[in-house]
Amino acid sequence: MKEKKWFLYGIGLSAVFAALYVSTQFSTFEDATWTKLFVLLSTILVGAVGLSFIFNTKQYTLNTARIFSGILFIFSGFVKAVDPLGSKYKFIDYFEAWNMNFLDSWALTFGIILSTIEFVVGLTLLFKIYTKYSSLLGLLFMIVFTPITMYLAFQQNITGKELVHDCGCFGDALILTNWQTFVKNLIILIPITIVFWYRKRVEDVLNHSRSLIVTSVFTLAVVGLSLFALLHLPPIDFRPYKKGTKLVNAACSETGLQSDTKTYMYAQFKNLQTGEKKEFEITENYPDYNVWQYDTTVAIRYEKVALQQESDSIQKPKQRIFAVDNMLFAKDGEDYTCEIIGDTSYVFLVVQYDVEHTNTKPQQTLNELFTWANKQGFTFYAATSSLNEKVEAYKEKYNVQYTFLDADDIPLKTIVRANPGLVLLKDGVVINNWHGNDIPSIKEFSKLLIK
Repeated sequence: MKEKKWFLYGIGLSAVFAALYVSTQFSTFEDATWTKLFVLLSTILVGAVGLSFIFNTKQYTLNTARIFSGILFIFSGFVKAVDPLGSKYKFIDYFEAWNMNFLDSWALTFGIILSTIEFVVGLTLLFKIYTKYSSLLGLLFMIVFTPITMYLAFQQNITGKELVHDCGCFGDALILTNWQTFVKNLIILIPITIVFWYRKRVEDVLNHSRSLIVTSVFTLAVVGLSLFALLHLPPIDFRPYKKGTKLVNAACSETGLQSDTKTYMYAQFKNLQTGEKKEFEITENYPDYNVWQYDTTVAIRYEKVALQQESDSIQKPKQRIFAVDNMLFAKDGEDYTCEIIGDTSYVFLVVQYDVEHTNTKPQQTLNELFTWANKQGFTFYAATSSLNEKVEAYKEKYNVQYTFLDADDIPLKTIVRANPGLVLLKDGVVINNWHGNDIPSIKEFSKLLIK
């Protein structure tokens, strides 16, 4: 018996180490691929089997299912908890798709509640605490969300229209299509159903009072993590603009540099009276906002037009554009992408996607930072999706001297989870980013940059 025990222990240990190794290579896989999804699920399964063998629980199928479900719920809840604003934006996407805009103000609350439930359910499943209740919550969770993802997947095939792009199940750590999300939920239903069905066979490791204390600590910990991310930035960054990322653009080649183009913006609007949806060219002028409402669920489309192909009747746009969705930088309709991401000196980018609802407390610090950066010869911009008249009013009220560039709010919310936030670039590389509450002093920047 001892030989068998040590044999299983060795297999389990090897499986856990293999799962840990594969998890370190996970970022090398491309998002929204079936391979990455199945590698994730297989890695968690191998790790669950390994842990089940290590602890020699004998009920290998039940405990593998329990550990697998627990790890998956922990992972799903954690990546949401470290980025509560990302969860908020995803809930708003769902509300827009289901015409439930009246719930938008609750999106952040729902996001924090969702991540907390997932994280706590996962931990209690993993550590055998309140297993009967956690398995029930986990099963109910999958029963609710699986039909929703099934509907989104099938309606996309039938209508050709994607109501929600990516479920947000794993935050920005793993982007999934609607079909991948549906298949993933079907797979998860199997182990969580096994755990619920045989829940009486799982003996909790703690009594009721201790279980209550531990569960309360889990809950406070994950809520505290979300609050920290709101007041600062996600402590673990899964977004494409995280520190160290090099921003590139295919146009920044010898061929691209030779072309002389202008860029125009097109956005979708909804008629408030008839419900009609229509795309407008908004480089210079917006449609009447008393009649047309901007559809925030559809990203702004950018179109480059060669100068020689333009009609003389097209007026030269006055606004400056900074499009982060396809890494397009433009000024007065001319493409400045290569100049900005190719700048070998430092580029400061303030992200204020909505100047009406921005936190104004850091503004004085930003004004002082601009003055200092300007003296050092560093480029300094702000990016916003607010209307030009709102921006001008804001600049006048707070004595802002730096230039605001126009951008779509969807990518701006992805660049940095703050309003305002600050991004520092050099040679197209994201050197660092800060929440408005954490912007370093000029003295700190002097030490960092001048040195």
